Amino acid sequence: MLHSADDLKACKIQSSDGDLGKINDLYFDDEDWAIRYLVVTTHNWFFKREVLVSPIAVNTPDWLNKKMPVNLSQKQLDHSPDISAHKPVSRQQEIKYFSYYSYPVYWGGTGIWGNGLYPVAGMLENDTTKQQPNTIEATQDTNSQHNDPHLRSWQKVKGSVVNGSDGEIGHIQGLLIDEHTFAIRYVIVRANDWWIGHDILVAPHWFNDLKWAESSVKVNHTRAEIQGAPAYDPLVEMDRDWEIAMHAHYAREGYWSKGSDLAVKQSTSSP
Repeated sequence: MLHSADDLKACKIQSSDGDLGKINDLYFDDEDWAIRYLVVTTHNWFFKREVLVSPIAVNTPDWLNKKMPVNLSQKQLDHSPDISAHKPVSRQQEIKYFSYYSYPVYWGGTGIWGNGLYPVAGMLENDTTKQQPNTIEATQDTNSQHNDPHLRSWQKVKGSVVNGSDGEIGHIQGLLIDEHTFAIRYVIVRANDWWIGHDILVAPHWFNDLKWAESSVKVNHTRAEIQGAPAYDPLVEMDRDWEIAMHAHYAREGYWSKGSDLAVKQSTSSP
């Protein structure tokens, strides 16, 4: 099942302690295109604080009642490493964060969550195997190629211009996120004046020129190609047949395909 970024942000974070806070932003990495952290404003009797919550801590969300249960307590959040949600998060800070919670790291493995395809699965695998790329010890070399976490704030990315091969298409309006893997499956693009009133889906791995500092990205498809694609209706739940038809139109491999470069990192069961 796919849910929008707005669906996630509408949820309250809850634990056995009760309501822990509200999601204000999402951090994703623009290499594997997965949500890495929920930016949560906590509250108690004394102060408010913005903290990062990993999807590893998330239990099955209650979408109807807009609740997202987590395996965290208020005390754990209060004592979590002080990582500012308003500054770029460094790999060193992430290592400290994952060490505090005894989580397996998500980088350095064959899956989008370390050596697993799911946040919790990655944690279970770390408990049952000794695969080094998914451990804190294997990431201590801060001069390695993994030193840049490529984390982006959804709030800052939203509104970025999307250019096609024959001109501007529109701007980034939303994200569609797999509720099990927290992978970003599609970016919702709001078309400009050339096709008023239409939203377009673009798989994030189709972007080939990311210029976040300039608030722009590019995809090598023309407006005519986009207009001929299967229509996207946010009120209608997409099924795999719809996704197959859309990918076939663009002559693109699906993330579920064994022949896709994403198959190892992003394959899941059919929605």
